[in-house]
Amino acid sequence: MKVRQLLECTVDLAQPLPELSAVVSAVLAALPDVEQRAEILRQLDDQITEALLALDNADEEAAA
Repeated sequence: MKVRQLLECTVDLAQPLPELSAVVSAVLAALPDVEQRAEILRQLDDQITEALLALDNADEEAAA
């Protein structure tokens, strides 16, 4: 048996920014280690950067 700590969220897509912020805050609040929280934020930043680059590339291809 594997013991896991889970957080279940329902996100209102009519308000994505405050909803996503609340989810990130809830996840970070569940982690006692400051360095672990910082690493999660760094990785999230990397994921956001990749998603923005993909959107920019898609916009450029659509405009071409």
